[in-house]
Amino acid sequence: MTESIKDTGDDQVLAAIAQLVRVGNLKRARKLCEQVLGRTPHDVDALAWLGQICMDEDRWSDAISNFDKALQLRVDPWTLGNLGNCYCKTGRLAEAEHCLRGAIALKPDLVRAHVSLAVVLHGLRQFDAALKQLEAVSQLAAHDHHIPMRKGCSLTELGRLDEAQDAFAEAGQLAARFVYPRLVAFDQSAFDSISGTGPAIPPPQVMHESTPPAECSYVVLISCDSAYARKYGFTFIRSFAMHAQGNNILHMHIYDADERIVDEAKDVAQTAGLVSLAISTETSPFPQVEKQRRKSYYACGRLVHMAYWLKRYQRPVLSLDVDIIVQGKLATLVDAASASDVGLNRREPIDSPWLDVIANIIIGNPTAAAIGYFTAVANYALEYIKREGDAWLVDQTALFCVLKMMNRYASAPSVTWISESNQPSLWHFGAANEHSVTDPRYLKYAVAGSR
Repeated sequence: MTESIKDTGDDQVLAAIAQLVRVGNLKRARKLCEQVLGRTPHDVDALAWLGQICMDEDRWSDAISNFDKALQLRVDPWTLGNLGNCYCKTGRLAEAEHCLRGAIALKPDLVRAHVSLAVVLHGLRQFDAALKQLEAVSQLAAHDHHIPMRKGCSLTELGRLDEAQDAFAEAGQLAARFVYPRLVAFDQSAFDSISGTGPAIPPPQVMHESTPPAECSYVVLISCDSAYARKYGFTFIRSFAMHAQGNNILHMHIYDADERIVDEAKDVAQTAGLVSLAISTETSPFPQVEKQRRKSYYACGRLVHMAYWLKRYQRPVLSLDVDIIVQGKLATLVDAASASDVGLNRREPIDSPWLDVIANIIIGNPTAAAIGYFTAVANYALEYIKREGDAWLVDQTALFCVLKMMNRYASAPSVTWISESNQPSLWHFGAANEHSVTDPRYLKYAVAGSR
């Protein structure tokens, strides 16, 4: 819902803003919006486009503020729908539903508002209502892949997995390009293909290993390439050393390590006073020319090797995203999953198979069930990275779908569901949010020149 409603502002500038947003030049688009608003603070279109820019940057509170200002001056279905989407993204589902129903009342054929309302109803766990909403809008846009995509999500939660997989397949065909439903499988043949032996990937090469503490209770694992190690990994090491080291090991795994990165990481750890550090490396199985496959592998490598690390360490392994600042002890987080095979971070409100298990916090205990689960997850992830050259969120989809299939066809691991919002010891600032690197919580631990 990005249509702009004409107002009395500078039409040429607004047209330029619209084009910049469409091509992803958000920095330039923001500057033009601010120039227009500097001259005309109540230009509704500029406010609406600034809200859209904030949405695209995941600055949800700023987007809400701009859409609110625009709607105080003029009510239109696109801005109202966008405000509803922002509320949905921030978990304010009642407000999202109100806005989206208002947008539909103003423009009954606004397909994206109907689809977004189905997302909200799904998040409210009103799955039958979500399906009913999608059935109604399918008359308006029979070839919109979002409709069967969202049908698949609600059918999944209703346990109608075969129907869900058919809906996801239809979405993939309608899109004629990569979309997340192409990563989803729940059928017996898919499960059979990922069961059994682990992936044919060489184990990581351990390049450095400090003497572990006498009473080592768990391992904290971060994984990244050399560039992310310098930009985020060194920051993680410093924050971990200050707040969380003790009866644990910090293990940094580096993909496609350059010749200096291991020594640099060791120096950062020594300067930070980190006592127990292990560093491993591996060469990506995907060549540099396959950029997206390699990027997907970097996100999935922690899962590809999780079973190996569990068998090697024979201790719980807490895998964390590298773009996290550690703000306190981590033992409580690990202990929370001690009675289960795995600990996973569940998204609330729920959304889809590719978003509902957030891969930034994963706990594996050294049990046969956990090792079997992560082995299957590794096979699933590698299969879909190979199959879909433009894929992303393979890691999260694999965690979700394998768990569904193991519950359906085998014996699933026991799971402790973790809420990230209840973990004050972690601040996940997110590599996608570039503005976060100016936050004092990041700068406190940042390596000079790492930005």
